[in-house]
Amino acid sequence: MKKIKILIADDHPLFRLGVKQELESCEDFDIIAETGNGSDALNLILKLNPDVAVLDYQMPDLTGLEITRRLHERKSSTRVVLLTMHNDRKIFLNALDEGVKGYVLKDDAVLDIVKAVQNVASGKNFISNSLTEILVEKVSNHSSVDSVLILINNLTASERKILSLVAELKTNHQIAEQLFLSKRTIENHKVTISQKLQLESSKDLLRFALQNKDKLQL
Repeated sequence: MKKIKILIADDHPLFRLGVKQELESCEDFDIIAETGNGSDALNLILKLNPDVAVLDYQMPDLTGLEITRRLHERKSSTRVVLLTMHNDRKIFLNALDEGVKGYVLKDDAVLDIVKAVQNVASGKNFISNSLTEILVEKVSNHSSVDSVLILINNLTASERKILSLVAELKTNHQIAEQLFLSKRTIENHKVTISQKLQLESSKDLLRFALQNKDKLQL
């Protein structure tokens, strides 16, 4: 079985060692490089093409987010897990916009890093449980539980199913495969769902789905 190639970049040597040791406990992983510098990390990723890059948010020369942006511009296939001390909603949403697939709070790294890499390598997203509150902040238009239920009840059964899968952090492709529909059909459904729920963006839809996951049961 092909091992998952991983690069680790963090400018704190002891923390980087801890992450490395945790990842090395999984036989499916192969740590191919490590560094404490953002520019070096970018160069190594472009040279070695790891499956997953575990990047510290804050490093000398380039941040993990800047590296992710440059990888996206170069259409790199390497997927990014971002490590951060910041339990900050704005940083998290910026990371999603830049294409970060995994977001792990450093305090949770020992518990979450193996699962994060496994999920991201297989094409799934991963978010540390302790970061959930960032996503489930109430959208101002939906502060009333009654109003939320009214909005959800306006959805069809298939729309509620799609929304529940969004709450499971599944991609459009994964939802399409599970429901035996085309990716374009799922995208169209999500536009309709957002309109019915009075939401303006895909991030709002994700927050709403996570916040109201328990209300979406058919």
